[in-house]
Amino acid sequence: MSDQLETGIKGLDDILNGGIPKGHCVLLAGSCGTGKTVMCHQFLFSGAAKGENGVYISLVEPSEKIIKNMSSFRFFDQKLVDEGKISVLDMTQDVRLKGIEFTNVEGLIGIIRSIIEDTGATRVAIDSITALCENIGEKSKIRDFVLELGFQLMYLECTTIMISEIPPATFKYSMFGVEEFIADGVILLGDFERKGDLIRTLQVIKMRGVAHSRNKQVMKIMDEGINLLPMFKAEVE
Repeated sequence: MSDQLETGIKGLDDILNGGIPKGHCVLLAGSCGTGKTVMCHQFLFSGAAKGENGVYISLVEPSEKIIKNMSSFRFFDQKLVDEGKISVLDMTQDVRLKGIEFTNVEGLIGIIRSIIEDTGATRVAIDSITALCENIGEKSKIRDFVLELGFQLMYLECTTIMISEIPPATFKYSMFGVEEFIADGVILLGDFERKGDLIRTLQVIKMRGVAHSRNKQVMKIMDEGINLLPMFKAEVE
C-alpha cells in the first residue's frame, strides 16, 4: 500500500506527488464559500471507493443538510453512505446526549475517538476545529485539546482534514494560532476578484514529508468536484 493517499483531486495529488501522506493531520483553512466542505467530501468519497471508511464529523450543520448539499456532485455515491463506508455525523448531538460540556477536553476527545472507532474510519474530516476551540473558550485548554487531538488521531492511524475557519483576506491559517503548529500540513483556500468575479484559489503552505509546489492555483468547483489550474493557465469567463 502506498504511503500517500490520493485525495481524488488530480491537480492536488500532482502537487503533492501522489497525495496526502498516510496518517497526516492537515489543516484546511479558508473563509466562507472557498470550497472547504467539498474538498473534504471529495477526499472521503475517493477513499471509500477504494474500501477506506470515511467519517465527516460536523459541528456546524446537521448531517441531512450536508448529504443533500453534496449529493449533486459526481463523486457522491449514496450506496457508499448506505453501506456505512461514508458516515456524516453531527457531533453536537453526541455531546448533548452524553451531557458533556464543551469545556470538557477529555470528554470531547473521547467522543471523537468513539466516532472514529465505531465507524472504522481511516479517513476523517472535522468541521470544524474552529468551532470546537471556540466552544472550549480558554486558550490554555484549547492548546491542550488541539495537542491531545493530534496525538489521538495519530494513535488511531487516521488521515485527517481539519477545517479551520478564517476571515477573508487575512494572513493567518487559524483563529487561535495553535492549530497550524500541530498539523502536518496546511492547505489554504482563498479568493480574489477579477473582472467582477470572485475566483477561488488553493495553495499548499506545508506538507511534511512531501516535496511540493507552494504556487497558488485557481480552484474551480464543477459537477465532478474540484478542478485546479495554474494561475497562468486559468481561463476566467
